[in-house]
Order: sequence, then structure tokens, then C-alpha cells
Amino acid sequence: MASMLARRSLAELTRASMRQEATGVRHMSGGSYKEELANTTLWRNVTFVGLPCIIGLAGYIFSQGHHHPEEQPAYSYLNIRNKEFPWGKCNLFDKLSGKCEE
Repeated sequence: MASMLARRSLAELTRASMRQEATGVRHMSGGSYKEELANTTLWRNVTFVGLPCIIGLAGYIFSQGHHHPEEQPAYSYLNIRNKEFPWGKCNLFDKLSGKCEE
């Protein structure tokens, strides 16, 4: 008797949850076909207007000259050496590029 009651209540619970899922389904796309078509058209137009603006602005910015500092100041804390490197006093990249002469 108890097992029959448990089985019946379990069946009722599953039926109730199935009914709730069927009525509570969320459509993540947001709306009808016409709304989706309008959103697609809107974002297509935004892309076609925005992309040339971005490309033009990037071209303008890169065409302008900008200042490069001549050389970095020699800060004392940048070149702390406790012992010499095996290739000499300079760092390896300066040594390989020929900037450092010992």
C-alpha cells in the first residue's frame, strides 16, 4: 500500500513538473520572426556604417606623426649587476645587436 502511494505521488510530481516546463519555456531569441528580422537588419546597417568609420579613424590616427623620445633616461635602479654576465658587462640583446662595445 505504501509503495503504491509513493509510486502514485511520484507520478503526479513528474506530470506536474512536465506541465510546468511546457508552459514555462523561455525563448531566448526574444520575439517573433518580424522582430528578429528587424534586429538583424538594424545590426547589419550598424556594421556597414560603423566599420568604415572605424577604418577611416584608424587610418587618420596612423597617418598623424607622433613623438618618439630620443633615449630612455639612465635610471640607476635599472642596471643593477651583482656579477658579470658570461658574455661581458652588457646585456645579451645589446651584445648581439652590436649596440654594446666593451
